[in-house]
Amino acid sequence: MKKKFSSDTVLTAAFYVLLAVAALIAVFPIVFAFVGSFTPENYVTQNGFTLFPKELSLETYQYVFQSQGYKLLQAYGNSILVTLAGTAISVFVTVTYAYVISVKNFKAAPKFAFFAYFTMLFNGGMLAWYLVCTKYLGLKDNLFALILPYSMNVFNMYLMRNFFKGLPYELTESALVDGAGHITILTRIILPLAKAGIVTITLFYALQYWNDFYLPLMLINDEKYYTIQYILYKMMSNIQYLAANPSSSVASHIVLPAQTIKMAITCIAIGPIIIVYPFIQKYFVKGVTVGALKG
Repeated sequence: MKKKFSSDTVLTAAFYVLLAVAALIAVFPIVFAFVGSFTPENYVTQNGFTLFPKELSLETYQYVFQSQGYKLLQAYGNSILVTLAGTAISVFVTVTYAYVISVKNFKAAPKFAFFAYFTMLFNGGMLAWYLVCTKYLGLKDNLFALILPYSMNVFNMYLMRNFFKGLPYELTESALVDGAGHITILTRIILPLAKAGIVTITLFYALQYWNDFYLPLMLINDEKYYTIQYILYKMMSNIQYLAANPSSSVASHIVLPAQTIKMAITCIAIGPIIIVYPFIQKYFVKGVTVGALKG
């Protein structure tokens, strides 16, 4: 007796097949970079990158850690510190600002909302930004220079405001009647109901701080404040320069991993994010969906 399949079953199977294909497409570059980072430079030069190389080697990672050594570990520590501290500060500023402009009876809320929105449309330019950061705020060669310029992302702030406006106003109103202040309402009523949104913007900020090399490039000259992204960026630039000038004394005596180091740098940079992301993925998806629909 033949078994009949309903249209829902076929659609579900097709959906899972498409989802599996999309997952493979997303994972493939990571696997390819991981395998490529362990491929010898000579093999890549002769055969190119392959998913199943005949030879494996640690020479690229040895070059990375031997050429930088303590600086690389120090940069990792700076990146972790900046990511943790910067994310905490940014989430605090974003949440409090979003709550202020979401309060219905606050007459100045539209003005604060417009002030934030205006910065998304216009800015003073790079020179004005640099002068404000270095001359007036003292953000030069210190860890605050890697944190304070990203204190609030307006998109993330509006995402949290959508969360807050999507919550029943009766909860806030009843709390005000009972004598609760806005700090109590925010910490004890609003934030527990907006965990998905908080986790979402936390992930956004953590990725922004971890992947950033623009602030070190513009505001940092002291090597002890380099982040992992910036030191890897400098390493890649130096190797590209030496590879383009093989007549130099250094490039003529050693084989530089000009190709495989790109893969190794990618693996070193995204390692912590790959470890953390699976644990907060469900909150991230929920946060983006709910925050986009409510407003």
